[in-house]
Amino acid sequence: FFGAPMAPPAAASGPWAFWRSLGSPRFVCAPMVDQSELAFRSLTRQLGVGLAYTPMLHARLMVEHPAYRTHTFDPDPAGREGPVFAQLAGHDPAVLLEAGRFVQGHVDAVDLNFGCPQAIARKGRYGAFLLDEPELVVSLVGALARGLDVPVTAKVRLLPSLDATVQLCERMVDAGASVLCVHGRTKEQNKHRSGSAHWSAVAAVVAVVAVLAAEGAAAPPARPVSALSPPSILRTVSSLSPPSILVFSSVSRPSVFLCVIFF
Repeated sequence: FFGAPMAPPAAASGPWAFWRSLGSPRFVCAPMVDQSELAFRSLTRQLGVGLAYTPMLHARLMVEHPAYRTHTFDPDPAGREGPVFAQLAGHDPAVLLEAGRFVQGHVDAVDLNFGCPQAIARKGRYGAFLLDEPELVVSLVGALARGLDVPVTAKVRLLPSLDATVQLCERMVDAGASVLCVHGRTKEQNKHRSGSAHWSAVAAVVAVVAVLAAEGAAAPPARPVSALSPPSILRTVSSLSPPSILVFSSVSRPSVFLCVIFF
């Protein structure tokens, strides 16, 4: 009932080859709960986005409730949407794997949510609160990388220490993650406490992990994001009002719009 499955992604010898198979997207519309549906994703693509995510999909609900799957997961029935990742949230590897198998035929990759800092994520044991359980994070990445037919990616926030952040990112790549998106804030930097993104920390991860997308703040960093060298930049909440802010090609100073808020 999801429409025609997509063709498998082009064979790739590594993460960079996979990224190139997507067209090397520079601008990405990140997952937003109850916002990143097909209609909105299609609009952002008209305005310059090269890769989009589905809304966050709760893995347990995807597995247990067909009505939830139908309502929440909405790939293009014709299979012509363009590069899209499905983001899953959960902590049980078997449940995440089953949910991933529901969606893998319609997306280019399955993403794991290790970035949501909201209280509901604490209660549900997913999102950024799993970063307190690094062994579980690595095992989830590995389970999906071994069990799915499409690449596995992950979105994370910074840990309290830079060394811990870099080490966890390296371990996720070793476990099979093809792409990482690092939000330059800790899970404690949320809502009115969000503050500025730590772009120097993002740069430190970029220096170690080859395939990475960066995400940060509504205000621009002190230096252009291009100087940090991530392959792509994610934009989220600030895209909602108005989406025309995504007209990248008409902006002469990328640092004005390459920084974003997530969740």
